[in-house]
Amino acid sequence: MSSTTLYGRARERADLIAFVESARSRPMSMVLLGEAGIGKTALLRAAAGIARDRGFGVLPLDRALLRELATPRLDPAVRSWIRDEPTDEAALLTAILTGLDRLTASAPALLILDRADRADPALLRLLTLVTRHACTERAALLLAARGSEPPAGLGPEIPRYRVDPLTDRAAARLLNSRPEGTAGGPRRLILRRAAGNPLALTCDVPPREFQQKLTGLPATTLRLLRFAALADEAEPVSTINRAANGDDGLRDWEPAEQAGLVTLTGGRVRFEHPLIRVAAAAGPGRAVHGCLAGYTDEPYARALHAALASDETDEVVAAALEESAAAVGRRADFLAEGRALLMAAERSPRLSDAARRLAKAAVAAYRAGEPAYAIELHRRVAALTDDPDVLGVACVGAGLALVHQARFAEAYGLTSDAVQRRPSDGQVAMTNVAVAANAAVLSGDKALREGLPGLLELVVDGTGGVLGEAILPGAANAATRASVLAVADPASRAPAPAAGPARLFEGTEPLNGLAEISRLLATSTVAWLTDDSVRAAAELSALWQAQRAYGAPGALAGRIPMMVLAMIDCGRWPDADEAIEESATLAEVGNLTLLLRSLPGLRGILAAIRSDGTRPVAVPARPAGDPFSESLRRRAAGLAALAAADHDTAYTHFRAMFDAAGEPVHFLLGPRSLPQLALAAGGSSRRSRAKAQARQILNGCRARAGAAPTPRMAMLLAHAAALLDDSEDAELRFAEALADQDRALHWPLERAEAQLNYGIWLRKQRRVPEARPYLLAALDTFTRLGARAHADEARKYLPGDVETDRAGTAGAFAALSAQKQLIARLAADGMTNREIAQRLLLSPRTVGSHLYDIYPQLGVGNRHQLRELLGTTNTEG
Repeated sequence: MSSTTLYGRARERADLIAFVESARSRPMSMVLLGEAGIGKTALLRAAAGIARDRGFGVLPLDRALLRELATPRLDPAVRSWIRDEPTDEAALLTAILTGLDRLTASAPALLILDRADRADPALLRLLTLVTRHACTERAALLLAARGSEPPAGLGPEIPRYRVDPLTDRAAARLLNSRPEGTAGGPRRLILRRAAGNPLALTCDVPPREFQQKLTGLPATTLRLLRFAALADEAEPVSTINRAANGDDGLRDWEPAEQAGLVTLTGGRVRFEHPLIRVAAAAGPGRAVHGCLAGYTDEPYARALHAALASDETDEVVAAALEESAAAVGRRADFLAEGRALLMAAERSPRLSDAARRLAKAAVAAYRAGEPAYAIELHRRVAALTDDPDVLGVACVGAGLALVHQARFAEAYGLTSDAVQRRPSDGQVAMTNVAVAANAAVLSGDKALREGLPGLLELVVDGTGGVLGEAILPGAANAATRASVLAVADPASRAPAPAAGPARLFEGTEPLNGLAEISRLLATSTVAWLTDDSVRAAAELSALWQAQRAYGAPGALAGRIPMMVLAMIDCGRWPDADEAIEESATLAEVGNLTLLLRSLPGLRGILAAIRSDGTRPVAVPARPAGDPFSESLRRRAAGLAALAAADHDTAYTHFRAMFDAAGEPVHFLLGPRSLPQLALAAGGSSRRSRAKAQARQILNGCRARAGAAPTPRMAMLLAHAAALLDDSEDAELRFAEALADQDRALHWPLERAEAQLNYGIWLRKQRRVPEARPYLLAALDTFTRLGARAHADEARKYLPGDVETDRAGTAGAFAALSAQKQLIARLAADGMTNREIAQRLLLSPRTVGSHLYDIYPQLGVGNRHQLRELLGTTNTEG
């Protein structure tokens, strides 16, 4: 690891910077502690670079340096100490401190000692004395030592700094830096065995020192270590003892424990360093695996060891592996399932069995979040067979893996070809169509989406077999068909506003297990496509929680961006934060390109809508690489520019979400940014041209939305039209955007933005009292969500102090008579004058007269504004 590449060491680097900076004016010292290969030397190199950049001298801390410090006159105390002769400690200390003072007279110095655990204890005692008595010398002593405690001779005066293992995310980034890569093998297995140790991640053959740690141990202890290294980490120590012919107790383990190689805890063996396990496992292991297979009680481990005991093909062994794979798959250990299936394929005498087992392994690899591994396994299946059913199963795993890698066109091509080969198992075909739809919705490619109905026609329900049913049960086919057709044409699948997307699935029988999960995947997709953000967020969140509990990190990776967007849209911003952070680890560990590309844009969107507008929001500057992720990046950058009132930059980004002809780069993400495009165009320095372009784009989006757009899209279209309308008709468009009160529950930010812009428009028309309830309602929503720049914009257009204004509103309502308060509440609830009159035993004329008095007292002009106002005011008596 170079000094310029410190993966996952941002905190450590910051601490080193602070350490070096402090040494400009006073003496500093510190010892880095940690296991072998944890990165202490790399941190020392980084500290040296930091110090040099700041004008420090950097020197190795050894006896030669002490001799140099005492020049030009070698002090007798130093001479005696160097010769290991009796020394006057006070004279020695004075000589060293004087030399340090001279050394740092013109510039501070960083003195470095690596492997302090190997250093002469006398040197460490001297450094302790220097640290204890140094006062004005501008010198920093930085040491590194193995272990959790400082070496003998180093006193408590020198602060300890523990260097911990890398996080999963940092370890994954380091793994990516290996030139040979890890394609063809499960990344999670490598990361788990390395346990965050950089040396274990980058070193295939353990250095000699780890082999030397095993020398001198009794033969029985060495045998136990070898068996433990080749056994599963969960194998009980009693099983290892029996297999290795050890004693019934733990006496034979004591030499290894005393040497610090292993710890026995909870009946299991834990190697103190991952490379000790590698060193202990070196050499032929078939005999060991054979012994372990005869003694282990766990069926999965027994099958694996039996297979590893020989490289001969054996159907009995292969069948046992496949059976054990099914068992661990039911326990949701898909990494173990894939490993067992791979080994079963390699032990299969018949190519057809090998291909079938490899195909199932590809699906397990996808579910485990190992896309590169799944794609490699599909390649091996394709080399063995052209059976449409078996190859179709492999295409499911590889297709979803390609989606994870943001290779949408390849995923669509692979799975559509699998459908067109007409597998006899209808569920294999249906699953491939579902994967093709997943690729199509993320790609946004119109041609891919339009091809989905034709693929769906090739699927014959009721012809599912064991392979297909294990991936997508036929009981979920109705929901799956609906979701595929929704991807093909969301406008035609949009439900009537009063019905909600649930109407698409009326009559579907209750589903359980995998069928229920499959149905939920379909319904959540339809909800997202048809703008039912609340339902999409709820269902995708349920799936997210299920996959976390179930241990299938890859199963929902392709839908995580949809889930986060739905959470943002319906106001679940803290949940979106949590999902982004957890997904970031998933993305790094699995090297999932789609998430690695899309998460920065999603993070930027959240940061922009929360911004206070005073500080720049960090958004990705480089193109994301695919239409979906690039649209997210553009939206984030545009929102950040709007928050900073930079309308020209904002317009550039929102305009880039559409091509030169005005077609959205992504068919869903572009239209959902229409109000922001219109707002940026209206504030642009090239206002006329920008608004003309925005109107053209708006008209195209309106045509694509059809005669019955979703309630959300109707609101966005009307809002954008109002912002682009320079006539008095803008008020009609604002009224359309705000017509449905329920939109506040589903898309609170977008509706509040329409309220804000309508309030601003009313203020510009000098209709200040009418503007106030809209501005107050918007301010309440922005404050509740945490949209600070939006809230500041609303406050800017509210006269006087907002809290005073609120208090005045509440006071005006309280000043009404009890009867007028009740009439106001009923009118705000949507009742007509006649209905209120019937409720209160009054005449409609009397009710109208009371409302005529109420409106000016509360500063509103109609029932709609009254409802807005009373929704922001505590009207309880």
